[in-house]
Amino acid sequence: MRQQVAQVAVPRHIDRLFDYLVPEHWGSRELIGSRVRVRFGDDRLEGVIVGLKGRSDFPGRLRELEKILDERPLWAERDLELARWIAAYYLCPLGLVLASLVPAGVRHRRAGRQVAYLRLAGDLAAVVGALEGLGKKAPQQAAVLEALLSWGKAPKLSELRRRVGCSEAPIRALAQRGLLLIERRSAPARPPQAYHEPGRQISLSAEQGAALAMLDKALRRGKGRFLLHGVNASGKTEVYLGAAERALALGRSAIIVVPEISLTPQLIARFRARLGESAALYHSGLTPAQRAGEWDRLRCGEARVALGVRAAIFAPVAHLGLIIVDEEHEATYKQDDPAPRYHVRQVASRRAELAGAVLLLGSATPSIESYFQVRRGSLKLLRLSERVVGQAPPRVQIVDMATEKNLLSPPLARAIAARLQRQEQMILLLNRRGFARAVYCKRCRQTQQCPRCGVALIYHYREQQLRCHYCGYRRSVGHCRQCGSAELSYLGIGTEQAEQVIRRAFPGARLRRMDSDALRRGEHGQILEAFRRRQIDLLLGTQMIGLGLDFPNVTLVGVLSADTVLDLPDFRAGEQTFQLISQAVGRAGRGERPGEVIVQTHHPEHYAIQQAVLGDYRSFYEEELLFRRSLGYPPFAHLIKLTLEERQEERAKEQIQALAQALAPETQQAYLTLLGPYPSLPYRRRGAYRWQLVLKTKDVLGTNALLRAALEELKLYGQVKADVDPQGLMG
Repeated sequence: MRQQVAQVAVPRHIDRLFDYLVPEHWGSRELIGSRVRVRFGDDRLEGVIVGLKGRSDFPGRLRELEKILDERPLWAERDLELARWIAAYYLCPLGLVLASLVPAGVRHRRAGRQVAYLRLAGDLAAVVGALEGLGKKAPQQAAVLEALLSWGKAPKLSELRRRVGCSEAPIRALAQRGLLLIERRSAPARPPQAYHEPGRQISLSAEQGAALAMLDKALRRGKGRFLLHGVNASGKTEVYLGAAERALALGRSAIIVVPEISLTPQLIARFRARLGESAALYHSGLTPAQRAGEWDRLRCGEARVALGVRAAIFAPVAHLGLIIVDEEHEATYKQDDPAPRYHVRQVASRRAELAGAVLLLGSATPSIESYFQVRRGSLKLLRLSERVVGQAPPRVQIVDMATEKNLLSPPLARAIAARLQRQEQMILLLNRRGFARAVYCKRCRQTQQCPRCGVALIYHYREQQLRCHYCGYRRSVGHCRQCGSAELSYLGIGTEQAEQVIRRAFPGARLRRMDSDALRRGEHGQILEAFRRRQIDLLLGTQMIGLGLDFPNVTLVGVLSADTVLDLPDFRAGEQTFQLISQAVGRAGRGERPGEVIVQTHHPEHYAIQQAVLGDYRSFYEEELLFRRSLGYPPFAHLIKLTLEERQEERAKEQIQALAQALAPETQQAYLTLLGPYPSLPYRRRGAYRWQLVLKTKDVLGTNALLRAALEELKLYGQVKADVDPQGLMG
């Protein structure tokens, strides 16, 4: 009998599948969706079987698969279908997509103490039917099935044996009959819970009740796409909790994605208080072992709610009924490097469609694209127009910094002093890391630059280092590299310098800085717990503290500079500025005391700032939409940003021009426009010269097919970075 041929996707920048022979001694085991070890040239790689066939068109002699790495497939056909869609939409080889769906702790799990877990296999009705037939014939097998049916999770084999009082023999017999599965995996390393919140008694508002009623109806139907547009402090989280409870009650599972790790401690505390151990954490702040443990809990059904950041959208939950994307407007939902460069919002929509699940996007400041879908009828709008916690909306003051030379304007300094005297808490937001944004030599008048990227180095005071935030290059501050002078000037303020300024101005304040430079693994939960306990007076940080945090004793929020995004040459600058200020406004006055927000800016008349202060999303949306329509930017077209990097400057220019010429004939079609080529920002990164080409298209999949053919013909596939639906055109 002819050997079966497996189609294997490998994690390489090669857009095709490879054929391998299935060893005959593997028998009839289920293979599609399983990881396998294969010889690939002179390397050994971990690939995934995505299909089987009777014969291969490859003219040479096929190699055999070397080893199967999973006791049962990691991916069902529905998962593979999602991966194929990601590969096609985001122009990424299927093997790289599949490799990204599993956390490193699972992919590289070391052999160690393995624990056997049990779970029911197959259709529930078949199990119940088998149980009725066993009865007196095999009472211990019947007892095992009854215990599993009543357990509610996948127990350890040893735990079930103790409960039933049996040997392994009846368990093995049931496994041979296909009624249960025995899975061996590492004992899960549970993440610690550093943040705690007391339980709350919540009475739903009329708007919250109406939103939940619509979601409940959609969950029962198994389909529905919603945008929950709720003003700050309107109780969106309570709607999320209620929707998750309803999904669980219907026997379905849920995925809740948040944009920042800083939000997970508070949310996980609330979800655990309501859902118990059904909620599992899933984010990069965990150790590899902890992520693998939570992944296992979700895969076997012990946990049925996945809560985490971007990668949580791929959590291996069964019977998916609900996907929630909180703060759906956030740019952090877009994966940059490595490929696939997916957007959570798009993947969530496709996964919900494939699974027959409800999609719920939530934000106080929805993305222009999502609100546009509401207008087109692709998303159903759920409105929460009134605050349900705290006083009236906080008072907002704009401070024109045109004549100010200090970081803290007099109004903000007075407001900080008043809160310290009243023992109230504050949040200060500055969306720039480091001490100074550039270091300038007074003698030779040169800015200290990264030798590999040609951009200004950022000064970090604590380490006394200059760092490149693009490639990671670092050196001691010392002297000017051009002339050797020690007469250096520090320009621009980051959070590290802001911390020093505030400590000098208010030496008695209990201040804590919270940004990616200041945090160690898992520390964000500890900081937020200390803030909740009022052990911190003033929390200073980047955008990670401007989202979603709910602390009733915070009465002042200061935006130290509203211009960090607005000054960037990017079409989303106005939208991101509006969102930054609006979200910051939402952190103040969530308790019994009134709140105040002070926004410092050099552009006080800009429409994004004015309308954010007024809380007028609709007016901002209409004005921003006019701007986008006039230039053909999203949501009126999709963008595909192509970036080519090459160490030889002239060759980089020649290659990008060749690509532009290959695509030029297609721009005669109405759906496709070509912008560029032009030098990227920064022009050099890690020693390579960078050129950019941008496509505007109304047909992503069709354009990708043309682009893939052009890249393969020019032998540039894998060398050109393709970013579909980029969040910006810089970088």
